Amino acid sequence: MTEIPTSLPERRRHARTQLRMNLRVIRLDPDGGDVIDLLRMVDISKGGIGAISDRQFYPGQRIVLCLPLSSHSGRRNIHAKVVRCRQKESGFCIGLEFDSISVGAWGGYSGAELAAA
Repeated sequence: MTEIPTSLPERRRHARTQLRMNLRVIRLDPDGGDVIDLLRMVDISKGGIGAISDRQFYPGQRIVLCLPLSSHSGRRNIHAKVVRCRQKESGFCIGLEFDSISVGAWGGYSGAELAAA
């Protein structure tokens, strides 16, 4: 008899921190101009975020996230790419990967640092 594993191996490179907050994003659409939208972030890691949107995004789509730095120092714009978008009952579940250049300039944040912002 073959034993079936109860959990799948973790494929993510970075640990996720669950964090709920609304983020403004700019969708960089070459055909339609820039569109400002709102995402509901559900988790964050050093490599990207998971979010929910009322609108559909497409894999490969470029966006700019407006992330808070702290309550005193404003916001930082981070460039990211949509890596997946799946329709669910509550909207579209979106996976975003930070651009490596943006992450280097940003330095990365823990969920606690963003929650305090």
